[in-house]
Formats: sequence, C-alpha cells, structure tokens
Amino acid sequence: MCRSKWARRGGTLVKKAGNLFSTAYLLLIFGVYPLYMKQGYVEIGEAKFLFFIYASLAALGILGLIGAIYGGQVLCGRIRRKEAYLIDWNGVSAVDLMVMLYATELFISYAFSDYRNEALWGTKGWYIGLVLLLTLCGLYFLISRLWGGERIVWYVGVAVSGIVFLIGILDRFSLYLIPLEVRDPAFISTLGNINWFCGYLSVLAPVGICLFLFQKQRRKLYGVYTVISFMAGFCQGGNSIFLFWGALFFILLWIAIKKREWAVDYFLLLFLWNFSAQLVRLIRLIVPGGYNYDMDNLCSYLTNSNFTLLVGAVVLGAYFFLHLKWKGRIDEREQRNAHKIMIFLLIGGILCFIAVTGFNTWRGIPGLSGRSSFLFSREWGNGRGAAIYSGLQMYGQMPVFHKLFGIGPDCFSMYAYSLPEVAGGLRDYFGANRLTNAHNELLTALVNTGVAGVCLFVGIFISFAKKCMKAGQQNPEQLIFAVCVICYFVHNMVSFAQVLNLPFLFLMLGMGERRQIMR
Repeated sequence: MCRSKWARRGGTLVKKAGNLFSTAYLLLIFGVYPLYMKQGYVEIGEAKFLFFIYASLAALGILGLIGAIYGGQVLCGRIRRKEAYLIDWNGVSAVDLMVMLYATELFISYAFSDYRNEALWGTKGWYIGLVLLLTLCGLYFLISRLWGGERIVWYVGVAVSGIVFLIGILDRFSLYLIPLEVRDPAFISTLGNINWFCGYLSVLAPVGICLFLFQKQRRKLYGVYTVISFMAGFCQGGNSIFLFWGALFFILLWIAIKKREWAVDYFLLLFLWNFSAQLVRLIRLIVPGGYNYDMDNLCSYLTNSNFTLLVGAVVLGAYFFLHLKWKGRIDEREQRNAHKIMIFLLIGGILCFIAVTGFNTWRGIPGLSGRSSFLFSREWGNGRGAAIYSGLQMYGQMPVFHKLFGIGPDCFSMYAYSLPEVAGGLRDYFGANRLTNAHNELLTALVNTGVAGVCLFVGIFISFAKKCMKAGQQNPEQLIFAVCVICYFVHNMVSFAQVLNLPFLFLMLGMGERRQIMR
C-alpha cells in the first residue's frame, strides 16, 4: 500500500511537470514567436525557423524525458499487477496511427531522396525539411499526452495575434510602431512576406472569431479582435484572403445552423466583416496617401465602395429582426435541408467559376478578358498558374517510386531546376527568382512526399476535423480546431506551408487531441 501511495504521488508530480512545461512551451510559441524578429526583415525566414526549431527541440528533450518517466511508471505498474497487456491500444486514436505512419513515410522519402542534404533541413529560407516535420510529429504526441488544456494559451494566442494584425494594419498605412532601416510594402507586421502574413492569419484568426461566435463570455473583447483580424485581411493586399474568408464563413454557417443563437449571431459576424471594410475606408480618408500597396485588387474595391456599406446595413437589419422575432429552434430535418442547400450552392459556385474561366480563356468575356484570375494560363493568380503547371510537369516526370514517396521533404526547388524543360520555363517566367513550391499545398506535397505522403497528411487532418466537429456538440471549443484546419487547407489551395502556419497547425492538432482524451 505504501509503495502504491508513493507511486500515485510520483505519477501526479510527473503529470503536473508535463502540463507545466508543455504549457510554457505553447505560451512561448503562441505568445513570443510571432513577434520575434532579428535584423528586421533581413532573412526573417531563417530567423523565425531558428527560434522555432531551437525552442521545439529543447521542448522535445524535456517533454520527452517527462513522457518517458510517466510511461515507465505506467509500464512498471502493469507489470507489477501482472496485467495481460503492456500497451493500452484503446488509448491510440486513428490520428495517432496516421501521424506515426506519416512520420515513417517522411523518413522513407528522405532516405531515398537524391537530395538528402536539402531534404534534411529544407530549402534555405523555408526549412520545411525532415527535421521540422518530424519535430512537429513528436510535439503532437507529447502535447496530446502531457498538456492539461490551460485556457491561458488561448488568451495569449488571441492577444498576441491581435497585436500582430494591428501592427500589420498600421504598417499598411505607413504608421510604423517598429523602427526598421529597410522598408518594403510586401513585408508587413512582424511576419514578413504578405503570403506568410496571410498564412498565419488563416490559422490563428479563426480562434478569436470562433470564440466570439460560440461564447458569451468576454464577447466584446473577441468582437474587437474579430474586427481587427478582418481589417488586417482587407489591408494585406492579396486576393488569396478571400479563399480564407469563404472557407471561414461557409464552415461557420454550417455549424451555426445547428443552434438558433449561433445562427442569429452569424449575421452579426457578417456585419462585422462589412463594418471592418468601411473602417479601412475611413482610415484612408483620415490618412490620405498613407496606403502603401497596390490598390488594383478586390480588397481595395470592397473597402473603397459602398457595397460593404449596403450589405452591412442589410445583415445588421437581419440580425436585429431575427434576434427580436425568432424564438424557435432548428430541428434536425431543417439542419439537413440547409446543409444540402449549402453543398448544392458550393458545387454550383465552383462549376460556375470553372465554366466562366474556361469560356473567358477560350473566347474572352468583356470586362474579364484582362483579369488573370479568370484565365487558365501561366498568369492565373499572379503567376500561380505557371507554378502549378511546373509542379504538374515535375510530378509527371517522376519515376514510379518517387511518385509514391516523393522526391524528398522540401526538395521541390532542387528537383525543378534539375529538369531542363521545367527549369527553362521557370526562368523564362520568374527570371532570377527561384520557385520553391507550387503555390498549392497538396501539389507541393505531392512532389515532395508523393501520393503516400499527401494521403496521410490529408487523412490526419480530415480525421481530426471530423472528430472535433462531433465532439463540438458537447464542447463548442472543439469546433475551433476543425475551423482552423479547414481554413488552412482552403487558403493553401493557392499558397504554401511555411514556418508561421504549419507549426501552429500541428500544435493545434496536439491540443485538440488532448481535449479529446480529457473529455
């Protein structure tokens, strides 16, 4: 009995230590990492990577030791009790198995790569190589087992991301809180390139926005955060943000239909989006000439026109009407019908875009013939068409083994410029700029890690999102993880993994699985 008592105390202390160190690590990454800069934007990719990898490898060492001690205690207890099994396979989820298989596939891809030096750490400036990816897999397991679910991580993550977004808004209007010697409008806030900024926003912004929609506590603060994140999206200057917004509003409507209060507040969220566009318009009037980026894009149109003003008035009116008049509930049959309509409209919208773009490419449509977004060509999406076409060329020329397991983690660039035909086309289009990815997450992964890697990577997050959506019926906070995953993948249809979005995705994977285990 004495031995059992001390064993229980030892196990409790190990759990507390694991929770303490995992929480400290998450606070460091969510709270300090986004703000960290070294020599301004000079080699910011490398600076961010070194910060993350050093902190993460240290965390892996500490948390791995704690996990080993705790696992040893559990194993000794089972041996002492002469239990029939030493490993509790019931505690291993489908996500766990797929992460283990994904890590194995990454190592196979690396081991048989012709560019192992590049595959180990990744392309300079990007660093999405074997070391980072295996580190993320390890962090997933340790956080999912040791983290206690402290809410302070959410609060810090929302607060710091809000600061990052606010700095980005001010930067765009030439109001600089951070003094830097070298300024470039393509680099904003503390994140660097606009694509990196949007990648971070697509993963972090949904956290505060979901808390605004699903919770009643601190609603005003989350409302302010929501407005700031929407304004940051309107100010950054790229059109890829509309994929993020489309995914965000679609999945939130899908969820909100399940509950009358959420469905009503969804209209308030729509109002805040339109209101944010008009706030950007107001800042342009207050700071004339301060906006320092290209205004020939959809964000500028929406913030300079009365469209969002009119739509905002309509949805605000709908919100007050429903809030005052609608007191019923939404039954399951109505939910299913609404979901069917949403799927029909989504598929119809995609087919309509393909048809319009195809006809415009073939014959030309007045008003659209000069817009690259509606042309199937190398110019599509500001050159993304050329990147995607090159990625398809590369995959088509791969041997069968590499089609299955890839050319090596983050070896897209090395392989592209080793193929004369592909390299020539890239140099003709991009000049001296070196293409490091296909500007499409899954196509890039297809080249780097093959069909097996893509299937496992996507399978991990589909399984995770489905589990979170199901668990969200009892615990709405679980829905946040599903929304973040969906927004990440939809946005990255025209973007890429980098050190400011992929690490957060894996950390949320571990945090979400931990909540599942604790429930």
